[in-house]
Amino acid sequence: MTQYPNQPYGSAPAGGPAGGLDVEKVKQNALIAMIVGFLCGGMIPGILGLLGYLKADTETETAKKFTKWAWITFGIMWALMILTWVAVILLNIFVFAAVGTTTTTY
Repeated sequence: MTQYPNQPYGSAPAGGPAGGLDVEKVKQNALIAMIVGFLCGGMIPGILGLLGYLKADTETETAKKFTKWAWITFGIMWALMILTWVAVILLNIFVFAAVGTTTTTY
């Protein structure tokens, strides 16, 4: 290891793995995103949360990005699901309203 001026002996090189509380917080957030993603959001948020959890020890910034995108895709999935249900309900209302107003003559 090369000693650079104005750098204390034994310090971590720039860009190395971050330690301590930040890594644990990132791992915790990624774990929550993974569990909630798999249980309530689908495969994509769950996999992104899993990738965030696995990268937390070595690449903290990448793990934060994976976790952020897990939550974003989770929100998009829920929004699409809600819009789909609203569309189905409205379609049923319009179809039954149209069928109910027609008269049949024999």
